[in-house]
Amino acid sequence: MILGGMGIPAADQTIARLLHLLATEAPGEAFDQLAEIVEASAPGPERDEMLIAIARSGRIRDLLAHRKRREKETHALIETARDLASLRDVDEVLDAIVHRARQLLGTDATYLALLDPVRGDVYMRITLGTVTRAIESIRQPVGRGIGGRIIATGEPFATSDYVNDTRLNRYPSVTDAVVEDGIVSIAGVPLRIGDAVIGALFVANRYERSYDRSEIELLSSLADHASIVIENARLFAHAEVAAGRLRETNAELSRQGEGLERASIAHEQLIPLVLRRADLGELVEAVAVMLDGTVAAVGVDGSVLVTGGRGTLPDTLPAPARGAVAAARVTGTSRTWTVPVQAGEERFGHLVLVATTQLLDPDVRTLERAAQTAALLMLMDRQVSAAEQQVRGELIDDLLAEREPDWTAFERRARRAGAVDLRTAHTVLVLSATGVPRRHLLRAAADLASRHGGLATEHAAQVVLLLPHIDPGEAARTVPATLGRSAGGVVTAGVAGSARSAQEVRRMHREAERCLRLLLALGREGEGAGLAEVGVLGLVLESTSQKQVRALLAQTVAPLQRYDEEHNTLLLETIDAYFAAGGNPRATAKALQVHPNTIYQRLERIDHVLGHRGWREPDGALSMQLGLQLQRILEQIPVEELLPAAGG
Repeated sequence: MILGGMGIPAADQTIARLLHLLATEAPGEAFDQLAEIVEASAPGPERDEMLIAIARSGRIRDLLAHRKRREKETHALIETARDLASLRDVDEVLDAIVHRARQLLGTDATYLALLDPVRGDVYMRITLGTVTRAIESIRQPVGRGIGGRIIATGEPFATSDYVNDTRLNRYPSVTDAVVEDGIVSIAGVPLRIGDAVIGALFVANRYERSYDRSEIELLSSLADHASIVIENARLFAHAEVAAGRLRETNAELSRQGEGLERASIAHEQLIPLVLRRADLGELVEAVAVMLDGTVAAVGVDGSVLVTGGRGTLPDTLPAPARGAVAAARVTGTSRTWTVPVQAGEERFGHLVLVATTQLLDPDVRTLERAAQTAALLMLMDRQVSAAEQQVRGELIDDLLAEREPDWTAFERRARRAGAVDLRTAHTVLVLSATGVPRRHLLRAAADLASRHGGLATEHAAQVVLLLPHIDPGEAARTVPATLGRSAGGVVTAGVAGSARSAQEVRRMHREAERCLRLLLALGREGEGAGLAEVGVLGLVLESTSQKQVRALLAQTVAPLQRYDEEHNTLLLETIDAYFAAGGNPRATAKALQVHPNTIYQRLERIDHVLGHRGWREPDGALSMQLGLQLQRILEQIPVEELLPAAGG
């Protein structure tokens, strides 16, 4: 039916048209066109009813469109929840949320920013749809810009014109990045965990656009999902860390339990070693088996006493720092552990363990207990040795006494006491040490004597050491350094030998003592030497007498010494410096810091006092230099002690 003859559809046609538009989800323009056609018809109740029907159909269309949009949004939220349930990578889920926000709201770009808990500012975590790099690296303070405002207030915010919005406190670098990317309108909502705002989710367009309430609500729902993802990630990370720590703790407890069991077994093995007074080698071998490594017992002087185990030791064995309980050093695949062997303040050396695996605390305690056991065994050995040394020492003390012993009675006592066999070649050393008490030197000498089958004793406030089967020259070279490391001081040794009888030991002792005093008088502390190694002076003293020494001094040094004392001059000092300068007067003057003419005058005065110039010639110079050295020595050692009276 055509209304009014003007081509206007009849009521049933209009209704059919409306139903078709609704069924095909026609756009709003189609409803508007139909309304215009109806309005052009003649007024009347039928026309008004058609207009009301068209208006109601438009509302139905809007409701259907809104419901469809909500269904689409709900489906997106369900998909997002499914992503959460799948527990995929956090960044992947957040990327999906940002992608869906852009898709659902039809925006040019989407961002997700987070609060940095360390720096306290807001940084961009994820961006989608950006065209420049600058916006991807945005950071801004809380309270500045849209992100800072949302995090500071915890409220959503939207603007259709970011650059000109007077509500915003913009941050210059962020504004530059937004303008460079062409962004105009932005909307954002907070990300919350409980009451705390941890970030914001944004959508943006490169044209002016207003965001309605439903869009903000949808963005908020997606932001809530993002917050859940972030919080779950944090909780899962904490749970994983806690689980990892728990696994490590369980594994450590298991290892500790095994270590404690090994330590208990080790303790049961160490006690019998002490009770039957096993030797150090047996202990070291047992420890090597217990700890599955290679073990060395090292003396105080750094020498390796015994080793155990099937592995190899490093060329240099480390020593623990004084006061350290145990220390480890890693070299390649090996770990080297050192622990001191000591009883109280007295140190016997240290144990070194080389292993390919890390020691557990119970294993370290086992190594320390082994070191204590070693100290106990060595202390017992020392006490036995000290008792033997004391018995022998008393015998040697009688041998070295000023009064010569009854040799028949002495040899009978020596056989009865089981002392050292003095018929074996022995090198005699008389020792002194600076920087440590004499008892420390005696203890170190006794340990060395025990290792070599010799004897150490104290006689006349000096330490005397008898070593069998060692060359005197080798003893002079090695013993001071060895005892110095053991005693912790500077050791000087006068050496004589070899002696093959008690009488020779007595005579060699006198020679070694004299040599020691010469070394000290010549300032050669820390050395070892026999008379032959002292130099020309030693050779002279070996074949001279008190009378000859006094005669040499009377011809050389004594006249100059008397003249210096009577006239307050420095002739002795000058001649000494002259020889030190190689007979060069100008070098002598430089050494004494005087004018060369003064030296020439003093040299002429020396000629006058001595009554000749022969002291400048080779033979005379040798006698004069020898006299000067003898004079320095006699200032510390009287001639009666330096040379035997029989020589006088």
